[in-house]
Amino acid sequence: MGIQKIAATGLQPLGCLPRSTAASSFQQCNSTENLLVSLHNQLLQQAVATLNNETKDSTIVLIDLYDSFMTVLKNKGDRLGSSKFENPLKPCCMGTSSSYSCGSVDKNGTKEYTVCDDPKSAFFWDTAHPTQEGWQAVCTYLQANLKQL
Repeated sequence: MGIQKIAATGLQPLGCLPRSTAASSFQQCNSTENLLVSLHNQLLQQAVATLNNETKDSTIVLIDLYDSFMTVLKNKGDRLGSSKFENPLKPCCMGTSSSYSCGSVDKNGTKEYTVCDDPKSAFFWDTAHPTQEGWQAVCTYLQANLKQL
């Protein structure tokens, strides 16, 4: 008996997180970070293949977040049934300066962040987390992976 299928995720393109794209005014991903992520994911894929060859009772399915994220970011989410993101690298919630982040308040309790007018039009909520719409767009590209489970 035991567990028959296990899902493991590779890393998403960390160089495309707003914390990394802020330096380019949210216009381009950090290729060095993404190269390191690709190396990590390649090594993970090799390790998973080795484990799958060594085990007979269970299978590890690798969920490819990297390609799903990159497809959505490249296409700005433009796909049937998906939201369109005008600038997918720009977060909806941002600090008013580099000293602040989403949710920051000063010593007087004054809000030191802004939130976009329409969070559904943003792929990222803050400098690291996709919005619900962002995740829905990624999930449309993960369907083939998820059907393996």
